[in-house]
Amino acid sequence: MTSSDSVLRRHLGWVLVIKFFALLLLWWFFVRDKGTQLDPAALSRQFAPNPVVQGAPHGQ
Repeated sequence: MTSSDSVLRRHLGWVLVIKFFALLLLWWFFVRDKGTQLDPAALSRQFAPNPVVQGAPHGQ
């Protein structure tokens, strides 16, 4: 390994570390305290807007 390879590898390592901490900070400030609230009825309407009733003949 030449010295230029070593310098490049060190610089790339520092760039990756900085990017990791930048992503961590963004997550910490914008995503960490957000929660999701699920409404089971609304969720079932979204995935099955027209549910099929089993056992009932059509027209009755």
